Amino acid sequence: MKTNGFFIGIISFCALFAWTDGKSILIAQPKSANEIPVFPGAVRNADRESELRGQMGWEDAPSLRNAALYVYNTGASSEEVFGFYLQKTGGREGVMDLDPSQMKPGAISPVLYEIEYYRDEDFEDYPIEQGVTHRGVLMKQKLIQNRKPHQPGKWIIEARFNWYHMKGNGDLADFYVIVHDESFDIAPPEQYKTRTEVQIQATTTQSGQAMRGEDEESMDDRTAGLAGSLKKKPPTEKELGVPVYPGATFDAENSAGMSAGNDYAMYIYLSADPALKVASFYEQQLKKKANEAAKGHYLIPLKGDPLLPEEGISIEPNTMFGGAAKTVITIQKKTVD
Repeated sequence: MKTNGFFIGIISFCALFAWTDGKSILIAQPKSANEIPVFPGAVRNADRESELRGQMGWEDAPSLRNAALYVYNTGASSEEVFGFYLQKTGGREGVMDLDPSQMKPGAISPVLYEIEYYRDEDFEDYPIEQGVTHRGVLMKQKLIQNRKPHQPGKWIIEARFNWYHMKGNGDLADFYVIVHDESFDIAPPEQYKTRTEVQIQATTTQSGQAMRGEDEESMDDRTAGLAGSLKKKPPTEKELGVPVYPGATFDAENSAGMSAGNDYAMYIYLSADPALKVASFYEQQLKKKANEAAKGHYLIPLKGDPLLPEEGISIEPNTMFGGAAKTVITIQKKTVD
């Protein structure tokens, strides 16, 4: 669902208020991972953080500016921990379906949460494998004895809080607080001990404009580096695989600009002779007929499809580069198989 900026602003403002014991209190949604409160008494779990980071795949996300992940464990129940974060964030139940790209710079979305409960079938006994039984009946007994349900007969396995913050520069911060019940993960039901894991995740992705700017800057750097290299060491006729047209001038700058970031190297030469004369030279030297694709525009295929060759020579009037040159000679060489 797309939402206009004004509507998001109203929702964001209203979401700053929550009701506790019938009184309105001001809730400030966190705008960084460090602003998200830690459940009192929870202990940080560095080993679990390292394990989860390896599963996130963040290193493969080129748009990611930064990512924070904190994991904590507490002996409190998932219902208690959920209640703490509900009060701190002023969240409301629902699925986050707004389009964050429509948010205005500086806006913050409502905090929404989803809850997963233990199911009725989780409280049934059934065989898992030979000699191993899922002891669901005992699980329910332990929950009844040790924890107050969030709703009648419903205990929380996991709850997820989520919200967005569109930063002033257009970068998007995405926040998660994940509350997971581990009471039955560590030991069998007869050794029940209340235990909850809390994950705090915060990622910031670059705006499209910033990514485009960085891509352009990176391309400019690659082009400048290639141009410098070509100026110092122009391609030899052996590297080109064809002779250089007599008197033609090598254009390192434009060769680099057309080659950087491509699977082909484009070596550009400028000549004061007309295109037909240049084409005739290469026909004689290579014993190949030049195809006149358009009037005054010639193509001599060297490798691959004659119409769309992987390697070839293009000869055409100089309409792009200015100066006194009449003809542009482009020798295309494939660099990546």
